[in-house]
Amino acid sequence: MGSHHSEPWAVHRVRALESLLIEKGLLSTEVVDAVVQTYEKDVGPMNGAKVVARAWVDPGYKQRLLENETAAIAEPGSGALAMRNIVNRPDGRRIHVARMLGQLFVCADGCCCGLVQDGYAPVPRELYHAEWDRRRLRNRVHLTIGGCLGPCALANVVMLLFEGRQAWFHSMSSDGQVLALYDWIEDLVRAKAWSPPPRALAAYQFTASTWEARPDGRPVDDLHLRPGAPLPRACRVPPPAPASGAEPNRLVSNMEGVIAVPRKNGELVFEAPWEGRVFGMAVALYDRRLYGWEEFQRSLIDETAKAGNGAAATRYYERWLACFERLLVKKGVVESDELDDRTEAFGSGERDEVY
Repeated sequence: MGSHHSEPWAVHRVRALESLLIEKGLLSTEVVDAVVQTYEKDVGPMNGAKVVARAWVDPGYKQRLLENETAAIAEPGSGALAMRNIVNRPDGRRIHVARMLGQLFVCADGCCCGLVQDGYAPVPRELYHAEWDRRRLRNRVHLTIGGCLGPCALANVVMLLFEGRQAWFHSMSSDGQVLALYDWIEDLVRAKAWSPPPRALAAYQFTASTWEARPDGRPVDDLHLRPGAPLPRACRVPPPAPASGAEPNRLVSNMEGVIAVPRKNGELVFEAPWEGRVFGMAVALYDRRLYGWEEFQRSLIDETAKAGNGAAATRYYERWLACFERLLVKKGVVESDELDDRTEAFGSGERDEVY
C-alpha cells in the first residue's frame, strides 16, 4: 500500500473503486453519502455539534407570502371577477380544468416500493384508492399511484402537496397509516389551510426538497454530484435487514484492538475525504450482504498483521482500503486489472469525477 505519503494514490484508488461499483449497479453516491453522514453525525456521542449550513428557505417568510396571497384572493367583497380555469387545447377545444387544493402521490411501482419478492413490505394501493373515493376527495385532492418518487434509500414513500406546502412520508405500509393520512388530509381540506401531520405520522415524515425545511427544524447541508460526474446505473438499495441481523453501526462499534476504528471524543475520525468514502462503501456493501462482517474483520486483521508497527507501516484506512479491495476481488465483484486501469485513468487525469 505504500507509506504515509501514498495518499494521492489512495485517493485515485478509492475513486476508481467507487466509480466501478456505481457502474456495476452495486452502489450509488447517495448510499455512500448516507453511510458517511450517519457515522460522522449520528453514531456515537455528538459533543460540540456544529451548524453546517443555514436552511435554504425561511419557512416563516414563505408561509407569510402564501398566507397573504391566499387571503387576498379569497377576501370577501374584493370585487375580483370570478372565472373558470379554461385551457385551450391544440385542437381548438376549450377545456375547464378544476384546480385542486392538493395532490397525493403514492410510490407503488418504483425500484423498491412494494416489492415483496425482494423483502419489502407491500403497498396497500387498493386502500389508498378506496379511501380516496369513499371520502369524496376527487377534484379537491387528486390521487396519483405510480412509480418512483426519488428517495430510493427509503421505501413505500408518499408525498402530499397541499396549498403550496409539501410533506414526504416513508415506510407507509399499514392500513392504520393510510387511514391516519387521509384523516389528516380531510382536516386540511375542511380548513383549506396547512397544519402539521398528526402524531401517528410524525415519525415517518422527512424532507426530500431543498425548499422544505426538515420536520425537526435542523439545518441541512445539501450536497450534490459535481457537474459531469456519472450518474448511478441503478437506484436499488437493500431491504431492511432482518430483525435478527446486527445493525452495521453496532458491528463497527464492536471492532476492538488493532482493528478498532479511529475515534476522537467518541466520534469517528476521517483525516481525508477518501477515508470516509472507502469506509462508507465497505459498510454499504455489507448492508447488501455481499460479504459477512466477520469476513471483513478477518481480512482487516490479516492486513494489519502484514503492515506491522514500524515507521513504514500503513495508516489505518490504507489497510482498510487494501482489505476491502482484496475482498471485492475475491468475491468477483471487481477484477484487479480493471481496477488498476481505472486507477491509472484517475491518476493521469483521464477521468476526474469527484464523489
